[in-house]
Amino acid sequence: TVDDPGRRVAVRAAFALAKAEALAAEPGDRAGLYAALKLAGLDEAPAQLAVFADRGTGVGHGLGRRTMPEMAEYSAVGAVMTMWLVARAEGIGMGWVSILDPAAVHAALDVPADWRLIGYFCLGYPDADDDVPALERAGWEQRQSTPIIRR
Repeated sequence: TVDDPGRRVAVRAAFALAKAEALAAEPGDRAGLYAALKLAGLDEAPAQLAVFADRGTGVGHGLGRRTMPEMAEYSAVGAVMTMWLVARAEGIGMGWVSILDPAAVHAALDVPADWRLIGYFCLGYPDADDDVPALERAGWEQRQSTPIIRR
């Protein structure tokens, strides 16, 4: 978990910079909508968690990573999704902060160079539950159906 106030401030600053850069890149008709999005998890969530995949570990003696070196990242993502499901089952909200430069998070948290950022997450009890995702409610994007391909 990221508990140190100074490190949280550094991650929040990295978020603010990345958000400003993303806003500048949005076309005019979407810039206003982007600016209005409530992206406040870093300010409001009581718990913050950074998840990394350790590419340099000797654990497992490289099993599977010779042919599929990305397995450490896939395993970390699988663990995150399991945590997310358990959190939701317990009534805890979880948000994935994707507006971040991984290099800035590495610097803010002072982690080893061979760790790859999987995600930065905010956790806490939501004010309200809703079946419609916040970005859909805000008009950012509507849900898309998932294509099923049979072969």
